[in-house]
Amino acid sequence: MSVELPKDAEGREIPLDTTAMYGADGKVVNISRWVYCTALGFLDDFRRGWYAMGSGDRLVSTVSLHLTPPDSWEKLEEDLGRGADSLNYEACAYFGKSACDCSSCIADKGGTCERVAMRDIASRIRKLRGEGE
Repeated sequence: MSVELPKDAEGREIPLDTTAMYGADGKVVNISRWVYCTALGFLDDFRRGWYAMGSGDRLVSTVSLHLTPPDSWEKLEEDLGRGADSLNYEACAYFGKSACDCSSCIADKGGTCERVAMRDIASRIRKLRGEGE
């Protein structure tokens, strides 16, 4: 039987040396160890799969955790505010980049920066409303 690496809420593989992740509320979950449950019915409420051992020896399913802080309405407002307060290169500011840092920016991959920023904002709103992509 082969066991795959655990995956987070977005389906990304979690390295087993990961010691902190984020809950759905954005709060840090410190991880002391990883547990793979092999049999259904392990303890009462657990199914086959990966669990992180959090504080207080609490098992948390990896599919409810995030490698990076999950998006939130507050983060979206913060990003929009940063873009709106910028005197120029508003899309760069929205993405948290400086105007001369295009190579590592998401907007450098798909048209004008403003168009990519507008599509990113719309996508984030849909996800935050629970509509997916």
